[in-house]
Amino acid sequence: MVPDKKLMEQLKKKVQEELAAREIQVTEFWLEELNKIYAKRNLTLDALREEIRRLMEKMKTRVRTIKAGRL
Repeated sequence: MVPDKKLMEQLKKKVQEELAAREIQVTEFWLEELNKIYAKRNLTLDALREEIRRLMEKMKTRVRTIKAGRL
């Protein structure tokens, strides 16, 4: 059975669109997290570093969760 070329192109296009949409969602989420940190005025350098460290830990946890789900 030979796959229909037109069907394969449609599937490829759909997957690419879904991946792009997902990438936009993820980027918007992390941008919002950074905006929350940026919006906090009068942070000392140490407080800013702590906020960034927390964000990094959130990101690391998310990556581990995603990787564990793919196995």
